Amino acid sequence: MRNYLILLVIIFGFSFSLVGQAQSIPDSVNLSVDTVSVSRDSLVVTADSLALAVDTIPEPIVFSPESASEYLSNLLAKSNLWREGDDTMRLSVERLVHHFVEPFDSVSNRLKRFQYDSVKVSRGRVYKSDTLPLRWLGPTSFIVDTIGLDKDPFVKEITIVKRIKDTSSYPQADSVAFMLSDIQSMLQPYDTIVRTYVDTSYLEAKRVRIHQLTDRGVVPSIIQPRSGKTYRFSPDSSTVILTEIIPVYKANEESPFNIVPSLGMPDSLRYAVEKLLAYTYQRDSFLLHINDLAGRKTSLWLSTGKDDLVRYWVRNSKNDSITIWIGNPSKSNISLILEEDVNVERLERKMIDDIPFTTTRAKRTLAALNPLKEIPIYWNSDFSSSFSLSQNFLSPYWARGGESSLNSMLDINGKTEYNNKEAKTRWTSTGRLRYGTTWTEEHGFRTNTDIVEINSQYNKVMRERLDFSSSIYGKTQVAKGFNYPNNEDIVSKFLNPGTFTIGVGFEYKPEKNTTVNISPLSYRNTFVLDTVTINQVNHGIDPDKRVRHEMGGQLVFRNKLNILKDMSINNAVRLFTNYLDKPKNVDVDWEFSLEKQISMYFKIRLNLHFIYDDDIHFTILDKAGEPILLPDGSEKKGPRAQFNQLLGLTLSLKI
Repeated sequence: MRNYLILLVIIFGFSFSLVGQAQSIPDSVNLSVDTVSVSRDSLVVTADSLALAVDTIPEPIVFSPESASEYLSNLLAKSNLWREGDDTMRLSVERLVHHFVEPFDSVSNRLKRFQYDSVKVSRGRVYKSDTLPLRWLGPTSFIVDTIGLDKDPFVKEITIVKRIKDTSSYPQADSVAFMLSDIQSMLQPYDTIVRTYVDTSYLEAKRVRIHQLTDRGVVPSIIQPRSGKTYRFSPDSSTVILTEIIPVYKANEESPFNIVPSLGMPDSLRYAVEKLLAYTYQRDSFLLHINDLAGRKTSLWLSTGKDDLVRYWVRNSKNDSITIWIGNPSKSNISLILEEDVNVERLERKMIDDIPFTTTRAKRTLAALNPLKEIPIYWNSDFSSSFSLSQNFLSPYWARGGESSLNSMLDINGKTEYNNKEAKTRWTSTGRLRYGTTWTEEHGFRTNTDIVEINSQYNKVMRERLDFSSSIYGKTQVAKGFNYPNNEDIVSKFLNPGTFTIGVGFEYKPEKNTTVNISPLSYRNTFVLDTVTINQVNHGIDPDKRVRHEMGGQLVFRNKLNILKDMSINNAVRLFTNYLDKPKNVDVDWEFSLEKQISMYFKIRLNLHFIYDDDIHFTILDKAGEPILLPDGSEKKGPRAQFNQLLGLTLSLKI
C-alpha cells in the first residue's frame, strides 16, 4: 500500500509540474495518455503516445566586451555588407572598435614619444616599364596596336588584263574550224596585277596614328613631350618597351616606414599628428548629470574652454534653496559660483524684548538696464551647383538627315563673404567652374564650354549705398581646347591663356539686388605660358611676347530681377577700355541667364554668353565661306563677336 501511495504522488507531481511549466512554455504543450489503470496489487500506466511539442525558443544574445569587439571587427571586414557612398555608420563603428582596443590617452602618449627626427630618408629610383604591341604597315611605318580593329587595315586591289592581237593582217578563212583556231591564236595569256595599300581613312576614323621610323627617330613620337619616358624596340620589332624612371624616398629599417612620399614627410607627419591630437582633445566632450534630492537632473557638457554657465538650485531636505552657477573652465575642471546678493539667515528663537524693530523706506528709483548686444556673424558662405543634360537620337533611316548627340553642362558656384558692420568693411570672394561637353557618333566627345573664374573684392563703406572698392578678377580654363575639326591642333589649355584684372574705384548699390562697380584705375594682364604649343597671337598677344599689359578703366554691372514666382533673371556685364591703345574700343563680357524653378531640385535655364574683345582676331570669310586674302596672300583677320547659348533642364543643389 505504501508503494501505491508513492507512485500516485509521483504521477500527480509530474502532472502538476506539467501544468506549472505550461505557463512558461511560449507556444504549445501536447500531452496524450490513452490508458491509465490502477488495481489493488499493481499500478500500471500505459501510454501509447506521450508528445511534448515546444516551438524553438531563441537563445538570448550575450556579449562580452572582447566578443563584441571581435564581432564588430568581422562585420567591418565584409566590404559587401556596407552600402557604397554612405560610410557614416561604418566610420562610427570603426572608431568605437579602435577606442576599445586602445584608449585615446595611450595613443596620444605613444605618438608624442615617437622620435620623428630619427627617420632617415634616402633617395632611390624605380623603373616602370610598359610594353605596347606594334603592327608594321611597311618597312618604316607602323601603328601601335593597343585597340582591337574590326577589320584588316590592308586593302588588296586585283586587276586582270587581257591582250588582243591585231587581226588586220590575218587572211580571211573559209572554214569555221579554221576561224575558231584563228580566234584562239589572237587572244594572249592573262596578266594579274595585285596592289596592296593601307586604308588610312579607316585608321583615322579609329583614331589610330601612323608612325614613321626616320633618322631622327619616330615621327610622330610615341611618348608625350617632357614626360620623362624613354622607349626601345624589342629584338623582333614586334613590340615597343616604354620605360619611366620614378624617384622614390626610402626610410631606414629602424623606422616604421618603407617608402615615404617626400623628404619632408616626417616633419609634416609630426605637425599633422600634433594638430589632430590638440583638436581631438579640444573637441571631445562628455555629458554630466547633476541630480538633486527630488531626482531632477541638470545637464552639463564637459569640454575644453567653454565659458557658458549653468544655473543650479541647491536644495536641502526642507526644500530650502540657494542658487549657484556651474561652469566648465577646462576639460577636467568644474567651477561653482554662488549667486550674487544672496544672504543666508537662520531663524532663531529669541525673547520678544530682544527683537529690534527697524523701519526702512523702500527705494523708488529705477535701476539702469543695459541693452543686450547682438552677437555679430562675420562670415557667411554659399555654394550652389547645377547639372544640365540633353540627348538626341536619330535612327539610321531618318530621311531628313541629322546626327545623334549627347550634351552636358556642369556649373559650380561658391561664395564666401566677411561682413563687419562695426568696422564698415566687407570682403567678398567668389569662384565659378563652368564646363560643358557634346558627343556625336562621328566626332566623339568634344568640349564646348570651359570657364574658370575667381573674383575677390574688398569694400569700405563711405556713405549710404556708396563704397570704396578694390577687386581682383582672374579667368582661365581647365581642359585643353582644340581647333575643331582638327583634334591635334591645341589652341588653349589651363593658364594658356590666363587673364587677371586689378581695379580700384567705387561701388554703388541703388537697390538690394543691383550693384554698379566703377574702377577708373584698372590693370589687365593676359598671358600665355606655353608659347611652344599655344599660338599667343590667337589671344591678342604679340608674336614675340608672352604677356599683354593694359592700363584702363573697368565697369561691372550685376543685377538680379524676380519677374514671376520662382522665375528670375540674372545679368552680369563687364566692360573694359584700354587708355593707352584705342580707348574707344570697349571689350564686352556679358552673361544673361533666365531660370524657372519647376521643383525642389529641377529648374529650366536659358543661358546666353556674349564676348567681344578688340584684341582677339578671327579670319574674315566672304559670302561663300572662304577666307578673304590680302594683297600679300595672307588671310584677313579682325575682331568678331563671340556667342554661346544653352537651354536645358538643370538639376540644381544649393547649400
